[in-house]
Amino acid sequence: MNLKSFGIRALVALIFGPLIVLAALQGGLWWLAFVTLVVVLSVWEYYGLARAKGSRAHYAPGLICALALVLSLYWFDVRLILPIVLAFFVWLQFSALYRGSGSPTLEVPVTAFAALYYPLAFGSFILIRELPGAHFGLDSSPAGGWILVLIFSIWICDTAAYVGGSYLGRHKLMPRISPNKSIEGTVLGFIFALLTAWLCHGWFVKGLLLQDALVIGAIGGSLGQYGDLFESMFKRDAGMKDSSRLIPGHGGILDRFDSLTITAPVVYLYLYLRFFAL
Repeated sequence: MNLKSFGIRALVALIFGPLIVLAALQGGLWWLAFVTLVVVLSVWEYYGLARAKGSRAHYAPGLICALALVLSLYWFDVRLILPIVLAFFVWLQFSALYRGSGSPTLEVPVTAFAALYYPLAFGSFILIRELPGAHFGLDSSPAGGWILVLIFSIWICDTAAYVGGSYLGRHKLMPRISPNKSIEGTVLGFIFALLTAWLCHGWFVKGLLLQDALVIGAIGGSLGQYGDLFESMFKRDAGMKDSSRLIPGHGGILDRFDSLTITAPVVYLYLYLRFFAL
């Protein structure tokens, strides 16, 4: 384990972690601003990975589409999603037509993937935060705690997998994608994610049963690690170690929040079905 790198990562987490926690608890425009920043930077970084492969994305339509989708999720108006997507594809085709260079066959799908995937994936955090109020007319403040269960579970999972894998790892998990990840570290990460969810439920979670918190922890401890592998797959294909150098010790936004791209939508779907099953 690289102690210097781990120390830098821990310091950055101690500085910015509380800001994320406060934004989740506050909700509203604070949470919207955080999610929007993550979405825009994620789309930008993915386009950078594509550029390393020789595919030039169409930045303007992609970034504006991503921003519009996040705002539509904040307003909880799914009727806006289809017009936004249709307008995006019309603009994208004209952009490709008049660019006059590059490969439209490669560049159009690259642009579309990031412009649609990241706002819907990270935007699920907005849906989670507003779920009680938007669907049931209830107080939405407890949903801030639900988000923190997922975030804390993933953070602790990542740390446990990194530290445990460094000292105990003997069997590689998926060396062609991430040569440093081990099966032992993965198992430890999952266990600690469940423990974290259990502790969070006893400490501050309201409006959820213990089994709900444990399901969120299990999603974070399992699918969260897959989210990291998916992003590693893109980076390895692009021949890049990090998606950017934006965050000292962590790399880019995608390096730090990749675990949430899959877990946030799945947690939202679980909570949505859970509430309607009550």
